[in-house]
Formats: sequence, C-alpha cells, structure tokens
Amino acid sequence: MRKQSSWIAVLFGVSALLLMMGTVYADQSLKDTLAQKYNKEKDVCRVVKQALQAGMNTKEVTKSSIELGHEACLVIRCAIEANGSLQQIVTGALEAGTTSDVCSKCAIDAGADPRAVAQALETGLGYTPAEGAGLNPINVNVPGGEPAGGVISSSGF
Repeated sequence: MRKQSSWIAVLFGVSALLLMMGTVYADQSLKDTLAQKYNKEKDVCRVVKQALQAGMNTKEVTKSSIELGHEACLVIRCAIEANGSLQQIVTGALEAGTTSDVCSKCAIDAGADPRAVAQALETGLGYTPAEGAGLNPINVNVPGGEPAGGVISSSGF
C-alpha cells in the first residue's frame, strides 16, 4: 500500500512539473513568434492585428508585445482596433506592468467606451463591487433624546 501511494505522489509531482514547463514553454513560444514577426514586419499595429486575426489569445498578445518593449499605448490601441476583447486587452496590459491610468487613457483614446474600460480595469485589478452599493443610512441618538439620522461620508475622515 505504501509503495502505491508513493508512486501516485511521484506521478502527481511529475505531472505538475510537466504542466508548469508546458505553460512556460507556451508563453515563451508566443513571445518568440511575436518577436520574429516584429523583426520581419517592423509595424507593431500590423503584427498585433494579424496575431489577433489568427486567433491568438488577446491577453497574451497584449502582454507579450508590451513585455517585448513596444509602447503600451500603441499596443492597446492596435488591439482595440483589431476588435480584441477589451477585458483581455486591459488585463494583459496590467500584467505586463502598465499602470491603470495609462490603460484607461489609451483605451478611451482608441475609442473604447469609458464605462467598459472602468469595468475592465476593476476586474483586471481584482476589485469586486460592494454588495448593496450606495451609502447606508444610520440612526444616531444625540444628547437631549432627539433621534437623528443621516449618511456617513468618508470625505470628512
């Protein structure tokens, strides 16, 4: 029984290692493919558009292009023009190290809806909307027995 469980543990470990190596290799091969295309084409926009039309992952194309040293705003604009998923474009740019203010400005300048950009940024940054959005009323008893109420605002803190 003990030998069987140790073999299962070894197989599980080898499987996990192969999975991690495959993920790294896939990411590296996409970067290599894009780097070769950039060297041949010299036009960032054309390469991004061709990659997205070829069915490559929008997030990975955006992330890899920025990590290869291309200007984030140009990559974001080209990916939006190629009708890539705004959520994936923003997430890829954020994962590549682009700040949220640059992502939002570039996406809006490229013609994306500001509300959709805000939602993509919230999701890409890991924010979750608060349940029961809005301010919660409170009841406060003040000296003299008169109940008072209102809304607490964080602007006074």
